Amino acid sequence: MAGSTLRIMAPSGDRLALYLADEAPVRAVATNVRFVGGAYSRGFQIGSRGYHDFVRKHVIKAASTDRFVVKGRETVVAATADGNTTIVTLLERYHELMTVFSGPAPSRETLIGLFGTLEIQDHPRGMRVRPERFTQGDTALQQTAVTVADRGTIVVPGPRQARRMVPKHRGKSTRHGELWRVPLPGRSADSASEHDYLYVVAGAKGAAEIRIDPGSRLDASALLTWVDGIDAAWTAA
Repeated sequence: MAGSTLRIMAPSGDRLALYLADEAPVRAVATNVRFVGGAYSRGFQIGSRGYHDFVRKHVIKAASTDRFVVKGRETVVAATADGNTTIVTLLERYHELMTVFSGPAPSRETLIGLFGTLEIQDHPRGMRVRPERFTQGDTALQQTAVTVADRGTIVVPGPRQARRMVPKHRGKSTRHGELWRVPLPGRSADSASEHDYLYVVAGAKGAAEIRIDPGSRLDASALLTWVDGIDAAWTAA
């Protein structure tokens, strides 16, 4: 069966080549990144254009409350009716950079300051983003989630996080490396259902976690063959 390769640029600028064992369509790609430095710690999500509107309409049911410009880029704010959740998103040509606040949004001046201290370069395959050097901020975490139609979701951590994710014991051999399966919380290790496990695959240049879609129409053999063929490979910027 023919495969396909998805090529993504991470916030660090590193390149991810994610090999998929077949040509099932990719439904969504989203990246999480967290910056830390001193007392500063904030997480952001990166999605393709339309990400902000999808989240506010279908995930948290938020209404638009503000709109302003940061370094020439449009930035939009939306909040839930109860005021418990606010999303703020910077819109670029290909991607959108979102952060979430519990409760009302900070002032416009604070938000301009927050997004204004980020270096952003947007490309068709991803958004490169990092704190300005004077902030002394650093990237603590980055991971990319890829949802594949009728298959499942693949979460690929950055190279540093991948090393901590891979089990110490030897896994089962796959087409590109090794495979481990871990029972999901509340599931028995003796379960015969492929949906009750989280799968970890690791190759020479990266690792990934796979969760199978419980609504998939494929049989167990086909799904496990798909998992067996996944490979995540990083190339440094």
